[in-house]
Parts: sequence; C-alpha cells; structure tokens
Amino acid sequence: MASFGKDPANNQEAAIVDSLIRKLRPFDSSFVSARASTVGARPLARMRPIRAPMSPVAVWSSVALGVLLGVALTQWPYARACGWWLLLYMTAVGIVVVAGIWGARISWRSRLGFAHFIALCTIIWGLALTAHEVLPRVGYAKVRAAWRCHDGNAAAPSATTLSALKARVDTGMTGLGR
Repeated sequence: MASFGKDPANNQEAAIVDSLIRKLRPFDSSFVSARASTVGARPLARMRPIRAPMSPVAVWSSVALGVLLGVALTQWPYARACGWWLLLYMTAVGIVVVAGIWGARISWRSRLGFAHFIALCTIIWGLALTAHEVLPRVGYAKVRAAWRCHDGNAAAPSATTLSALKARVDTGMTGLGR
C-alpha cells in the first residue's frame, strides 16, 4: 500500500504523474492546483448565493409594458400604407421587439418562467407585425405595396384590388351583352 506522508520520494512520484497527465491533456488544468495552498489563504473560488437581479414586480411590469405596446399597435390610428407614418409604425414595432427581448432577458435572469414565456410571445408578436408590413413591400405577398408615397398618398391595397375586380366585372358584363 502507498503511504501519503511528507516523504520527498512521494512528491517526486506525484510530480512525474502530473507531468504524464499534462502530456495526455495539455489544456486541462483541473487536476492541478493553480497555486500552492498555504495556511490561512483564502479559497480559490467564492460561492455567492444566487439571487434575482430584479424583484418579480419589476420584471412583470416591464414584461407587461411590452405586451401592452404590442396590443396597442393593433389599434394604430394613422395610415401606415407608406411614407413617414409607415416609418413611425415600424419604429414602434421595433420597440415592441426590443421590449420583448429585454423582458425575456430579465425574466430569465430572475428565474420567472411564465414571464419569460410571455416575453417570448411578445417577441414573436412583434416579428409577426413586422412581417405583415414588410412582406407585401418586398414582393412576397400577392398584393404589392410601396415603401414611399408617390402621389402624396398611396392607394390602400384593398381599394386597388377592388377597382381591378370591378374593371374585370365591367368588361365581362359588356362581353355578355353581345
């Protein structure tokens, strides 16, 4: 049996074993102490208690503000077909996404799972509002929309579609009368 006393021969054997382990795993220093321990030295790692960075009320209020802004954007009072009002609307939608990210971050750090879920839903809602405005303008949707107003006002997509449908019906009716 091996003795673990203060024998210098054991220290040499330990040094040889340490050097062999270092050769096997050159970047792993978990088996070797970073510094020699001395009596009365402070510990290498300090364990601090985990505590929430914010109170639950503060987390829920910031998540709720993001949700309220996301809900309020469905009732946007101005035309957002083109121009400056569209830019203002897209800025507000961007703020919803940022508020959702911020709420997700602080709810994750505060370990509030349901608040984190609600914040993630806020992010998804903001991205859906963004897609609703961006996709028709980049040619992905059936109806094409413009970013800028050309005549000072852009025709609403429903009015353009309705007038095109009416013109088709009118031409079809004249062909039936013959």
